[in-house]
Amino acid sequence: MSKFTREEIDNAFWGYHDALNRAARSTDWSEFGKALAPDATLYCCVLGRRGKREGILTAVSDVMHQTRETPWVRLNRFPVEDYAIDEDRAWVWSLWWARFTDPGDGSVHQGRMFVLLKYRGEGMFHYVETVFNPIELEKGMESWKAAKEAWDAQSADYLATLAAREAEAREMAPMKLDGEGG
Repeated sequence: MSKFTREEIDNAFWGYHDALNRAARSTDWSEFGKALAPDATLYCCVLGRRGKREGILTAVSDVMHQTRETPWVRLNRFPVEDYAIDEDRAWVWSLWWARFTDPGDGSVHQGRMFVLLKYRGEGMFHYVETVFNPIELEKGMESWKAAKEAWDAQSADYLATLAAREAEAREMAPMKLDGEGG
């Protein structure tokens, strides 16, 4: 029997969720660290094993904030699909979406991931394990980049059309401001 209530574990889970999302959007990963115990361990299928809060934050920040050519910084939405609390062990089994921001056209680009969290108390987890298909996330990033480029090109064309129409309209009927002759 766990010494933690289901409600406490559930609140910590949503605190972890919110901290991850705030950190990913702000790029201030210390925010995410608040949900991790100082001696936390992360097992990730891409990053491997990382120990201690500071080591985890450094590794995650390094991956998430690479160059513009690999816009992982745009992977900053993590909605939960489903989760289950194992109250006896103080574990949370969960399915999440690793989602890129809207490229402008409303399309969704994401990959699914499994996250196991082991609760330590005081709102913090001491063990985090993430499993996902890195190829699926790469495909999500590539589709996001293509959609973003298409949206940006479409937007540039639209703005150029509006500017041309405005210039044409000014030539046809120049505006006379108060105090001007005519």
